[in-house]
Amino acid sequence: MLLSLLGLPLLVSTARGADAAALYEAKVRPILAHHCYECHSEKAKELKGRLKLDSVEGILKGGANGPGVIPGNVETSFLLRAIRYQEDDYQMPPRGRLEDQEIAGIEAWVKALKDSKTRPRP
Repeated sequence: MLLSLLGLPLLVSTARGADAAALYEAKVRPILAHHCYECHSEKAKELKGRLKLDSVEGILKGGANGPGVIPGNVETSFLLRAIRYQEDDYQMPPRGRLEDQEIAGIEAWVKALKDSKTRPRP
């Protein structure tokens, strides 16, 4: 019994990491692909702000303004501040604010990243 209780945090952490991966694939990647890849991806003609949003590693690594997201921190993650239009100089996407449910999906993913094992590659 004690052994099974000791393993519970590992199972919960693994499940949360899986939740982050599932949220990214189901919600976040399609939003970013539709609204951001033109300027922030490996295939962008001119990479803006040295920020690549076409991989989790790229998002976590960030660009000229530091990390794109800080796992678990929805208030100070730069990507969230930009898509909420909280940054005067960086309101993304520039053609119009994302819908509230799109922002909420990205927020949920950033929260789920707190317990994820996904980290940027060196």
